[in-house]
Amino acid sequence: MRRRGAVRNLVVLSVLVVWLKINFQTPGRYTGHKPWGPSPRCKNSDADIRRLVNLAYKVHLILQSMGIDCWLMYGSIWGPLRGFEGPLPWDDDIDIGINGDGKFNQIEFEEFKIPFTFHGLSIENRLGQSSIIIISEEHADSWPSLDLFVFYDVNGVMKRSGYEPWVTPIHYHLYHSFPSKLVKQPLPKVKFGFFNISVPRNGIEIMKHLYPFNWWKVVRPFNCKT
Repeated sequence: MRRRGAVRNLVVLSVLVVWLKINFQTPGRYTGHKPWGPSPRCKNSDADIRRLVNLAYKVHLILQSMGIDCWLMYGSIWGPLRGFEGPLPWDDDIDIGINGDGKFNQIEFEEFKIPFTFHGLSIENRLGQSSIIIISEEHADSWPSLDLFVFYDVNGVMKRSGYEPWVTPIHYHLYHSFPSKLVKQPLPKVKFGFFNISVPRNGIEIMKHLYPFNWWKVVRPFNCKT
């Protein structure tokens, strides 16, 4: 009986350790924490950068036409913050945020999809998982892609919904929430390739909430030389 209880306690402890590791792990494929995905690039070609920017522009225009305010999010903010008029040289996707409490919440998802599919874009709905919509060119390979993050204002804090935030609450509190005042409209704009797009207020302030343990560092892909 004691041995059975010890085994049970060991299993519970092991599960707890894994759960805590997942919760505290820094997000981002470039960190090497997602070995099942393709290795991140160390530097994109000019043509690849143009593809990223073109996709961002197309999605930005569609959202604008729908009356949905959007802003650069996560890693896509680093480019303008570090003096690039576009994404970082090694960035492998585009991140854009929207407020789920606004116009987005007033329309059905099937209606939301219509202008994207009309303009040749593919939509993958992961709202129930982690409040993400993945957008890519319909007749291209899976790259480049754009992650559209839907945030909701919860007592002055912007948070994402879905079962992942429920299963890993510490992780989403540490890396995926920030004060709603940082995205209060109207937002400042930056040049991103050949067009202007909104960014959160107060410069680097939002990165202190999204990357609390290394926001002051330049973090390159794990397999690239510094």
